[in-house]
This record gives sequence, C-alpha cells and structure tokens, in this order.
Amino acid sequence: MSSRFYFGGSDSGSDVDDDAPLPFPKPLDRAAFLAPGFNAATFLASLSNRFQTLEDLQTELRDLSNTLNKELVDLVNDNYQDFLSLGTTLSGGEEKIEDIRLGLLGFQREVKAIRDNVDTRRNEVADLLRQKKTLKHDTGIARSLLEIAERLDQLEDKLNTTNFRPTNTLESGDQENPNVAWSKGWTESMSYDSDDEYESDDTSIPPRLKRQVEEFLILKHLISQVSTHHPFILAQDSRIRKLQEILLSDLEAAIKQEPQVKFKQQMLQLRGAVEG
Repeated sequence: MSSRFYFGGSDSGSDVDDDAPLPFPKPLDRAAFLAPGFNAATFLASLSNRFQTLEDLQTELRDLSNTLNKELVDLVNDNYQDFLSLGTTLSGGEEKIEDIRLGLLGFQREVKAIRDNVDTRRNEVADLLRQKKTLKHDTGIARSLLEIAERLDQLEDKLNTTNFRPTNTLESGDQENPNVAWSKGWTESMSYDSDDEYESDDTSIPPRLKRQVEEFLILKHLISQVSTHHPFILAQDSRIRKLQEILLSDLEAAIKQEPQVKFKQQMLQLRGAVEG
C-alpha cells in the first residue's frame, strides 16, 4: 500500500512514482485562525495553491468546526464542577450586586416621587380648569344680566311706563262699537312719532309697536337663558309684568282697529308670544 503524502513535502519532485496516489493538501493549521487581525477573505486567498476544490475546502472547514465544538464540550464536561463554582469564587461579586440593587431601589423611589408629583400637578390643573369653567359660566350670566337690565331700562323709556294706566275693562257700549275712542292711557301708550309708522308693505302692525314687541321677546329669551328663578330676575318681575301689560294693551288696541282678518291674525300671534 502506498504511503499518503502532501503538497509541499520533501518527497515531491521528479522522484515521485507515476503509480503513486494523488497528493493531498496539508490540513488547515489552527494557528492561522488565532492570528491577530484575522481576515477570512485574506485567509481564503492564501489557499489558492492547495489544488483543492471548493467543496473539499468546505468539507474540511466543517470537519474542523465540528472537532472544535466536540473539544469544547469535552472541556466543559471535564471541568463541570469548576464552572459551577466559578460564580462563588469571584472576589467582590456580592458587594457589586448589592450596590446595583441599592441603586435600583433608589431609582425606583425617585420615579415614584416624580410620579406622585405629576399626579398632584394633574389634580391641581383639573381643579383650576373647573374653577375657570365656573368663572366663565358666572361671567356669561353676569353679562346676560347686565344686558337684561339695559334692555329693561331702554324698553321702559320707549313705553313710558311711568305714565301708563292700564284699562282692563271696557264699557259694554264701547265693546259693541269698534270705532269708539280709547281711554287716555291707551292714547298715550299708542302715540307714535309719525302716522307713517303705521304703513308697511306686508303688515299693518305699526312699526314702532312691532319693534317694541320684538325687543320684549328678545328680553324674554335672555331671561329664559339665565333662569326665571334667578334672584335678579325675580326682583325685576314687577317691571317685566308692567311692560307686558303695556304691550298687550297696545296690541289689543291695534287688533280692534285693524279691519283685515289677515293682519288681525298676525297681531294675535304676536299677542300670544307676549303672553307666553
């Protein structure tokens, strides 16, 4: 049986027997992998003179890897007890672990303090927002009350409530005659700047009376937006009722004097709105 030889050996040359088997490349040197700055591409380029196929090189590298893994497992098994006692033999390990544990506990306390501070601030902001909302609501009510008071004064000036004397009943003869003259209170409350104010394109309601009714309805709407039970509104109840009586009297007079049914119906609707 012929002996196995490798490339690069002393037996290579012209003395080699022609019947000898093909030479084998030398096994990969493990020390080549331990060189500082090992580079896989450079290492593979240095194997160009091995006259070896890529598949054979892959097989050889795989076998070398399996051998190293087996040796590592054998090393661990042979020194298993030493590996287990390695953690306890480290000098100063317990102190470092305790330092880390104390540091973590301190960090947890700081995080909790920050979280508590954030919760406190959140509650304070929520309270301030509620107070702001309440103040905004109260401010809106105050503005509405000021507007109501201003409109009351203006409407009283326009209707001349100080000189108004209501006439709730009419004599039977006056009720039968629609052209009868009205009392002095009616005349004063129905007096207008000009007779032209009675003229309108789509209604015979006197423009001045119509504006006064509209202003009174706006006043009622503002009161409903605040509250009819508000102390200020309750204090103005007599003034509001007096304005209502004057407008109802004026509307009643205008209805009696209006000959057309269509316009009577319009004024009746206004009277219902004032009474409501």
